[in-house]
Amino acid sequence: MLRQLWTLTRGQRRPLVAALLLTLIAAAVGVAQPLAAKGVVDALTAHRPLLGPVAVLVLVLLAQAVIGAFAAFLLERTGERFVLGMRTGLVSHLLRIQMRAFDQLRVGDLMARASTDVAALREALTHVSVQIATNLCVALGSLVAMFVMDPVLMLLILGVLLTAGLVINGLSARIGRVSMTLQTAVGAISAGLERALSALRTVRANRAEQREIDHLAALSHRAYDAAVHSARLTAVIAPAAQLAINAAFVLILLVGAARVDQGALSLGALVAMLLYATQLAGPLTELMAGIASVNRAKGATERIQEVYALPTEDSGVPTAGRGTPRRQPAHRAPSTASLEIRDLRFGYSPGTPVLRGLSLTVPPHALVALVGPSGAGKSTAFALVNRFYEPWSGSIRIDGRPATDMGLKEWRSHIGWVEQDCPILHGTLRDNLRYAAPDATDDRLWQALDLVNLTHKVRRLPAGLDSEVGERGARLSSGERQRIAIARAVLARPRLLLMDEPTAHLDPANEAALTVNMHDLRQECALLVIAHRMSTIEAADTVVMLANGTAHATGTYAELLRTHPGFQRLVGGHPAGVNGARRS
Repeated sequence: MLRQLWTLTRGQRRPLVAALLLTLIAAAVGVAQPLAAKGVVDALTAHRPLLGPVAVLVLVLLAQAVIGAFAAFLLERTGERFVLGMRTGLVSHLLRIQMRAFDQLRVGDLMARASTDVAALREALTHVSVQIATNLCVALGSLVAMFVMDPVLMLLILGVLLTAGLVINGLSARIGRVSMTLQTAVGAISAGLERALSALRTVRANRAEQREIDHLAALSHRAYDAAVHSARLTAVIAPAAQLAINAAFVLILLVGAARVDQGALSLGALVAMLLYATQLAGPLTELMAGIASVNRAKGATERIQEVYALPTEDSGVPTAGRGTPRRQPAHRAPSTASLEIRDLRFGYSPGTPVLRGLSLTVPPHALVALVGPSGAGKSTAFALVNRFYEPWSGSIRIDGRPATDMGLKEWRSHIGWVEQDCPILHGTLRDNLRYAAPDATDDRLWQALDLVNLTHKVRRLPAGLDSEVGERGARLSSGERQRIAIARAVLARPRLLLMDEPTAHLDPANEAALTVNMHDLRQECALLVIAHRMSTIEAADTVVMLANGTAHATGTYAELLRTHPGFQRLVGGHPAGVNGARRS
């Protein structure tokens, strides 16, 4: 367990070791206190001068206080740096996880791993682990000193302590198993709460508040049961350690008094051994509790290591993918790109293909519409063009250059994407518009808003571009969110723009305006559009009809309407188009 914790301390090992050494020095000085007290007692009984022994005792006390205070500060600072580094590392890893792995995870549980699990690790690593080392040093030092003064008495005490240690060790192992259950339950609570809050309108519209409350309450009870089980086991540890110390104290008092009477032990040595026994109480109790705490952190350690074990996007990609793509000069619009897809095969599950040999071409300055029934593979094709997933076979090329010849950052620097859900991030309009183009000037922001017919609306807002959009864009209508998403993508000046149903949430006037502007966009980039609205399909230079994961037909709207029965059925009787599923 401690070895697992040590692997997570990369970058903080030097200050952690320094804090540990200082703490051990303070502990060693503390071990010397009973010896200094023995010197005072021996001086009194021998009627020797007290100045020297008392001065030594005072210096020992002051040294322990000063060194201990500095060690505590260094330890706290190291702990906070550990949390900072751990959370930064986790966030960095989480944001680079392969989509195939991410699809299997729950966001709320991942958030719990980056918050509560890291906090548990901080406690175990920077406090408990150091306390274990320190208290172990104090205990061993005290036992060695007691052995030097009276081996017989010390061996009796050691037998009592070992018996207590065996009992406590068994309890600590059980605490480790319970802790994993507890941390998993806490993660499930976070995931369940995130699920309910992210769809709060849906929850209320379906009168499901009580069902969600009951579900979260059940998860909370599961965490409660695990926590109570852990507390029950932990509650036994401190009394067991204290009982062992009390037994040792009684042994020293009874056996030690007898040995003093026999002349085998001096009075000063007996006082020192009693002080050592008293001094052992705290360290041994904390040592046993610390071992239990480290075992409690075992669950957090395993959960964080599970995150680091998840594959990231840069695993196995070309070296170029780890660099930063060259930035387009702000004053020059990028040239449009061509896209070529050849014999693409892919599925989300082995043996269940979604794309079965898809081939299509998007020439420079062209507007190509993808149409087809739900499940045909349209959104999947977009996911592969973005390289969220790697195809089973086939190739994707931009300007004749294969995707496998480019790193992910360079590849995606050529592409803009307007998602069907049009996610808007918490913050201001300016924050969202600049998300892919952080250096964009206000003039460019207004130009992008003009493109999507939002200029008048934003200028009327009291805060203008600095207006808050709310969580997930809650203060915007669905049509406004869609237009903000389009403006955001255009501001990045992509050479190829992917648009998943760009007019799905627009009223007729804004739909017509955007359709006209899409023609103008072709001067700057090629467009590949998933379309169900007739206005978008009719405006396309080329229409590619997908069915069963392949391109069944390619041509203009008029050609397909005249020659292809499947296309006729798709658009016939549906002037507004055919609705498709989110992942199709």
